[in-house]
Amino acid sequence: MRAVLAQIPYTRGLGITLDRVDGGEVGMTLPAGDANLNLAGTVHAGLLYTFGETLAGVAAGLETLDRAFPFARRAEIRYCRPARGAVRGTARVAAGEITRVLDELAVSGRSELTVHARLADADDATVAEMSVDYAFRPLEKP
Repeated sequence: MRAVLAQIPYTRGLGITLDRVDGGEVGMTLPAGDANLNLAGTVHAGLLYTFGETLAGVAAGLETLDRAFPFARRAEIRYCRPARGAVRGTARVAAGEITRVLDELAVSGRSELTVHARLADADDATVAEMSVDYAFRPLEKP
């Protein structure tokens, strides 16, 4: 999954690291950096959105990327407090949901899934919460 993350052109230069993959849960970090800041000196809201969607997308694709790709269809983010410094994120997909998605992909070649993500600062205070609805479409055969 680290190799997949490194191949995403849009986010490759952000320095996002994949810290943990465990039982459907993904942990990632967006490092601190001056380029991440808005005029108020906090992490830019657009970057938090990008990080959250990337995090949720990695969680959605953990068990599916060999068959289908998750495309974001709808996303909602709630900003809870200003983010400063590095931001850590977690997203989890329940095992039953992965089974359902894989079964639907096997039968119809399509499925949908909602993934929830939490973004937190160094003190583990929630800075944003996000939910992303994904539609899975089969990979093109060469």
